[in-house]
Amino acid sequence: MLDFLRNGGRTSELSPEKTIQKTLALLKTDRQLERLLKVADSEPPRVRALLGALAEELGQHPGAQTRLRGSLNPLSRFDFGYFASLKHARKWQAKESPQS
Repeated sequence: MLDFLRNGGRTSELSPEKTIQKTLALLKTDRQLERLLKVADSEPPRVRALLGALAEELGQHPGAQTRLRGSLNPLSRFDFGYFASLKHARKWQAKESPQS
Protein backbone atom coordinates (compact mmCIF):
# COMPACT_ATOMS: atom_id res chain seq x y z
CA MET A 1 0.00 0.00 0.00
CA LEU A 2 2.84 2.44 0.77
CA ASP A 3 4.37 1.95 -2.67
CA PHE A 4 0.99 2.69 -4.19
CA LEU A 5 0.69 5.91 -2.17
CA ARG A 6 4.31 6.89 -2.89
CA ASN A 7 3.41 6.79 -6.60
CA GLY A 8 0.29 8.88 -6.08
CA GLY A 9 -1.92 5.98 -7.17
CA ARG A 10 -0.69 6.26 -10.76
CA THR A 11 -0.30 2.48 -11.05
CA SER A 12 -4.05 2.07 -10.68
CA GLU A 13 -6.02 0.88 -13.67
CA LEU A 14 -9.05 2.79 -12.38
CA SER A 15 -9.94 6.43 -12.90
CA PRO A 16 -8.65 8.89 -10.28
CA GLU A 17 -12.12 9.12 -8.72
CA LYS A 18 -12.52 5.34 -8.48
CA THR A 19 -8.94 5.01 -7.21
CA ILE A 20 -9.71 7.41 -4.37
CA GLN A 21 -12.95 5.58 -3.50
CA LYS A 22 -11.25 2.19 -3.48
CA THR A 23 -8.27 3.43 -1.45
CA LEU A 24 -10.51 5.04 1.17
CA ALA A 25 -12.54 1.82 1.43
CA LEU A 26 -9.35 -0.21 1.92
CA LEU A 27 -8.01 2.18 4.55
CA LYS A 28 -11.21 1.78 6.59
CA THR A 29 -10.67 -1.98 6.91
CA ASP A 30 -8.43 -3.92 9.29
CA ARG A 31 -6.86 -0.83 10.82
CA GLN A 32 -4.90 -0.24 7.61
CA LEU A 33 -4.75 3.52 8.07
CA GLU A 34 -3.58 3.14 11.66
CA ARG A 35 -0.71 0.89 10.53
CA LEU A 36 0.34 3.32 7.83
CA LEU A 37 0.25 6.25 10.23
CA LYS A 38 2.59 4.39 12.59
CA VAL A 39 5.33 4.27 9.94
CA ALA A 40 4.56 7.65 8.36
CA ASP A 41 7.45 9.43 10.07
CA SER A 42 9.92 7.39 8.01
CA GLU A 43 8.23 8.39 4.74
CA PRO A 44 9.00 11.38 2.50
CA PRO A 45 7.01 14.58 3.15
CA ARG A 46 4.81 13.95 0.08
CA VAL A 47 3.62 10.65 1.53
CA ARG A 48 3.11 12.12 5.01
CA ALA A 49 0.97 14.89 3.51
CA LEU A 50 -1.06 12.39 1.50
CA LEU A 51 -1.62 10.19 4.56
CA GLY A 52 -2.77 13.25 6.48
CA ALA A 53 -5.25 14.15 3.75
CA LEU A 54 -6.57 10.58 3.65
CA ALA A 55 -6.92 10.47 7.45
CA GLU A 56 -8.79 13.78 7.42
CA GLU A 57 -11.03 12.56 4.59
CA LEU A 58 -11.94 9.56 6.76
CA GLY A 59 -12.29 11.74 9.87
CA GLN A 60 -9.85 9.57 11.79
CA HIS A 61 -6.74 9.93 13.95
CA PRO A 62 -6.69 13.69 14.68
CA GLY A 63 -3.54 13.29 16.82
CA ALA A 64 -1.66 11.70 13.93
CA GLN A 65 -2.92 14.43 11.61
CA THR A 66 -1.48 17.07 13.93
CA ARG A 67 1.85 15.22 14.11
CA LEU A 68 2.01 14.88 10.33
CA ARG A 69 1.12 18.51 9.70
CA GLY A 70 3.86 19.60 12.11
CA SER A 71 6.40 17.53 10.18
CA LEU A 72 5.75 19.37 6.89
CA ASN A 73 7.41 22.53 5.64
CA PRO A 74 4.47 24.94 5.26
CA LEU A 75 5.96 26.43 2.08
CA SER A 76 6.23 23.11 0.24
CA ARG A 77 3.68 21.78 -2.26
CA PHE A 78 3.39 18.09 -3.10
CA ASP A 79 2.34 16.07 -6.11
CA PHE A 80 -0.55 13.88 -4.91
CA GLY A 81 -1.02 12.24 -8.32
CA TYR A 82 -4.45 10.63 -8.56
CA PHE A 83 -5.23 11.83 -5.04
CA ALA A 84 -5.05 15.54 -5.94
CA SER A 85 -8.85 15.73 -5.98
CA LEU A 86 -9.25 14.64 -2.34
CA LYS A 87 -11.48 17.09 -0.48
CA HIS A 88 -8.65 18.13 1.86
CA ALA A 89 -5.75 17.85 -0.60
CA ARG A 90 -5.10 21.60 -0.88
CA LYS A 91 -5.23 21.94 2.90
CA TRP A 92 -2.47 19.29 3.01
CA GLN A 93 -0.30 21.24 0.55
CA ALA A 94 -1.14 19.32 -2.63
CA LYS A 95 -0.23 20.97 -5.91
CA GLU A 96 -3.08 21.90 -8.20
CA SER A 97 -4.27 18.90 -10.17
CA PRO A 98 -3.62 19.13 -13.93
CA GLN A 99 -7.37 18.87 -14.60
CA SER A 100 -8.09 22.07 -12.62
